[in-house]
Amino acid sequence: MSSGYIKPLECDQSVNVIQLCARLEFGDAVSNHVLEINRELASRGCSTSIFANTLDEFGSQVARPDTCFPTADFSTGDVLIFHYSLYCENYRKYLEFPGKRVLIYHNITPPEYFAAYDKGVAEFCRLGRELLPQLKECDLALGDSEYNRLELVEMGFEPEKTGVLPIFIDYESMKKKAASSGPVSGYKKSFNVLFVGRAVPNKRIEDLLRAFFCYNRCINSNSNLFLIGPSWVDRYDAQLRWLLDSLGLWQNVHFTGRISDEDLAASYRDADVFLSMSEHEGFAVPLVESMAFDLPLLAYSSTAIPHTLSGAGISFSSKEFKHVAELMELLRTDPGLRNKIIEGQRKRLGYFSKESVAELLKNYLDRVTEGTA
Repeated sequence: MSSGYIKPLECDQSVNVIQLCARLEFGDAVSNHVLEINRELASRGCSTSIFANTLDEFGSQVARPDTCFPTADFSTGDVLIFHYSLYCENYRKYLEFPGKRVLIYHNITPPEYFAAYDKGVAEFCRLGRELLPQLKECDLALGDSEYNRLELVEMGFEPEKTGVLPIFIDYESMKKKAASSGPVSGYKKSFNVLFVGRAVPNKRIEDLLRAFFCYNRCINSNSNLFLIGPSWVDRYDAQLRWLLDSLGLWQNVHFTGRISDEDLAASYRDADVFLSMSEHEGFAVPLVESMAFDLPLLAYSSTAIPHTLSGAGISFSSKEFKHVAELMELLRTDPGLRNKIIEGQRKRLGYFSKESVAELLKNYLDRVTEGTA
């Protein structure tokens, strides 16, 4: 990993805000959130810096490795924002910090989802969730969704010292840089189903395959499923490949792996419906990105998803694959329903605008620095 560093913007204001995270990597939602917070705070006159436990070449352009974290140089007037998304030893720096402490909780997947596939990952998830109550001594604890905030309260955080700060999603810039063609572009004459996210067990990619099988085999054979995102767990990947082969869907299901931002934007633009069967989400950024591209949403109503949607899209509480297939066909054949869904998603999208999230960030920082959190 590279460990280069670009000096952060220095401002005349007295507020010094430090962000600490486990990793800063290209394409990662938490990483993008960290960078957007850094830009917003710098634009408001704060002195800012970022430290991360793991950096790729993308992250090393804007952050320092946390081994350089100069605890002795910080004062009681400084503010540390600790992004908690997985277990790593940098939580000790958060506990030892002498100034104001703000926790942003991005949730950690329950270990049982990984236990059958990767015991090491499962153990990290267990450690991360068990550590959370030890982080409750802070000036403010924010979930990036109401689901995450409620989990903080369940873990012993004082309710009056909690809040919600949605993830910064620069969807306007994303729309402007969509590539002229992407993975879905060559299939415009078919009905195209999209899912974006890591291929991990809690996302229930196998249920996506089963629902699509019902649609492709029983309703509309002129259809394709695109699964965009990196693979993480070898045994889970092998299970998905076996299922795909058993269902005979190799010609209609496309695993793209990680793709560029430009190709991702093109995929949202060219797809016909976004389908999620995930059983655990802390926020679900692709839902918001889909809204920005007027891509109708179909999502299993679990964990943070109903909070992110707040009535937008179409959600369902039972995994009846035939029913899900019928819903996809309704979106294909009923323009009135499709337009109604898109209209609702546009209304919900305003909650996630950069301006709205920036104002929330300002208000929370003011609470912390003024001692009213």
